Amino acid sequence: MVCIPVHGGHEHFVSCIRSVLAHTAADIRILICDDASPDTRSEEFVRELEQADTSAHEVIYHRRPHNVGFPANVNGAFAAAAPADLVVLNSDCVVADGWLEGLREAAYSDSRVATATALTNHGSLVSVPDRVPTPRLPADWNFDEAAAAVRSRSLRIRPRLPTAIGHCMFIRRSALELVGDFDLAFSPGYGEEVDFSQRCLHNGLCHVLADDVLVLHHGGGSFSSNGKREIVKDEHERMLRARYPYYHDSIRALEDEVVGPLRRALGAARRTLKGLSVIIDARTLAGPMTGTQLHVLELIAALARTDEARITVVVPDALNRHAARALDTLTQVERVSRGQAAARTRDRADIVHRPYQVNTDDDLLFLARLGERLVVTNQDLIGYHNPSYFRNADSWQGYRRITRSALAAADRVVFFSAHARDDVLAEDLIEPDRASVVHIGVDHTFSQPAQPPRPPRGAVRLPDDAEAILCIGTDFRHKNRVFALRVLDQLQRRHGWRGYLLLVGPTVAQGSSTPEESQMLALRPQVADAVLDFAAVSEAEKAWLYLRVGLVLYPTVHEGFGLVPFEAADHGVPCAWARGTSLSELLPDTAAAIIPWDDEQSADRALDLLRDQDARERNLAAIRACASGLTWDATAAKLIELYGATCDAPATPASTVERQRGLIRGAPSEDAMRLIGPGGALPSDVERPLLALATHPQIGAPMFMAMKMGYRASYRLRRRPKGNGNSDD
Repeated sequence: MVCIPVHGGHEHFVSCIRSVLAHTAADIRILICDDASPDTRSEEFVRELEQADTSAHEVIYHRRPHNVGFPANVNGAFAAAAPADLVVLNSDCVVADGWLEGLREAAYSDSRVATATALTNHGSLVSVPDRVPTPRLPADWNFDEAAAAVRSRSLRIRPRLPTAIGHCMFIRRSALELVGDFDLAFSPGYGEEVDFSQRCLHNGLCHVLADDVLVLHHGGGSFSSNGKREIVKDEHERMLRARYPYYHDSIRALEDEVVGPLRRALGAARRTLKGLSVIIDARTLAGPMTGTQLHVLELIAALARTDEARITVVVPDALNRHAARALDTLTQVERVSRGQAAARTRDRADIVHRPYQVNTDDDLLFLARLGERLVVTNQDLIGYHNPSYFRNADSWQGYRRITRSALAAADRVVFFSAHARDDVLAEDLIEPDRASVVHIGVDHTFSQPAQPPRPPRGAVRLPDDAEAILCIGTDFRHKNRVFALRVLDQLQRRHGWRGYLLLVGPTVAQGSSTPEESQMLALRPQVADAVLDFAAVSEAEKAWLYLRVGLVLYPTVHEGFGLVPFEAADHGVPCAWARGTSLSELLPDTAAAIIPWDDEQSADRALDLLRDQDARERNLAAIRACASGLTWDATAAKLIELYGATCDAPATPASTVERQRGLIRGAPSEDAMRLIGPGGALPSDVERPLLALATHPQIGAPMFMAMKMGYRASYRLRRRPKGNGNSDD
């Protein structure tokens, strides 16, 4: 039986009963319990329905002679419905097709279920699409379509609830037989369903959400026409606290829960009605453009083109000009600072994606606060395996630790290649079902400079008629620029080549091959004369260099993807690379012109690619054939699919533990992490003495006061103008 309690709100009641008649099987009895409503139009409307006799439903109208309040009114319905189950539906609700079937299936999903509650736009814990109750659905939905969409895309996981929620609840007869009716102590209303639900819990029963049923709830229009019920709300809250001291804390804990079945079910409905929301951490877009920055920009643009998600981008304070100009064209993408993103504590995105590796605890904890699910891209384990890329052993071990933590905390880890994924799996850093390969695109159009190519500083040193080879990338040792110098040496020795080798890429602080390069160039003056090092260049300058060279030499030992051959081919320049790591996965080994690590044979093949037009065309054709399937639109489509699957899947125990630990403890500030984090400024042998002084009752407070005063004084000195016109400045 369906019970509709009525007290005022005639217009809403009319909408409610019409929707029930339209979407409920004819054999279901409908009981209207009018609690002496001051508006007689509802009774007149029901009588008109009976006279019209247009419905096969049995509609029972019962009007009380005087107002008894919601608990007593519904208790009467419990008795009238016996021995059947009862659905209590607020008179300011509207239902859609399949509503009762969905509630019944949820209620009978387990023998212990006492009640099943429907999703709604206005229903405290079960509100969608917003996390707080709202009076209406998004403007682009009509209710019937919205309910059908929620039903079709529901996960049907029927998460547990701490209480039934009164807008629409299916109450099983077995629960009523076990714990009894609503307690009249909660008359005229408010809190009676909570009390009933807690008695059910105490007797071993449970309450579930029918996450495939959406009910429209106007809110504030049921049971009362003048809002008098609010007068007793505080008193009934005190009664609930006295009877069930745990209840309000449990509600707050559930509201703050980051993961769990309820959060997952609500997320599925929210994404159905509002679409997927994604935050991209793009704080790497500072300083000179690198391959990682190019990838991040292209990824953002490709995701925006799908029109399948609402994209927010977290940018650095010092956003580089090229990235700023590119992002300015994406008017549908919201751009926020770190501080603005962190302030959205109650409005987490469905997905937060860090499309490059996590390097600090502060970053990991910051990301964990932004989204319901965390996706991290792990480009490679080059730093994880190579201690020379860090200033000391502690820094390296700190990097390895944060890598492990990030991989454990992520709900999904994305890899550019199967080789990069398999490397992580071989280290037992992640379970296979959380590791996904998504090749990046190579058709870079969005991130290309709008301005025409221009020569970099120092280009005048390159003669107009000279042949040139380009070696592009940072000077990390695994980039193997020393081998490029050896190939140049062999070209000069064996073939009398008189061209130039152009080195392009930023210098790194740790793990640079500069010492080895300098040593070789000091021993080979002829080679040194043919090397032009342009260091970091802009995208427009790099485009000019591609127009000027006949070959790109890419002697890298290890890559997570290997973008340079595709970039070179896009500019019509052949590329020589060595087979191995991810390159063999993406490019045919037969086209790899570098023989690892034979500089003589590699020089011979490099000369062929410089001089032999057929060899050049074969090389370009091989690269372009592989590039045809590596588009950014394909990358974005796969990521959107992956984001959805990640949201729908249960959070892994490891990610839950890592994220909850960080959220509970709170993230140390960025300054604190620079002090105590991996490679922090505070020496480890000073930590214990400093802690002892800081916690000493007589020393700690004066010490910190002196430190703060000293900092303020030094700050004022630094801010003082350098000169004021006096002769003694």
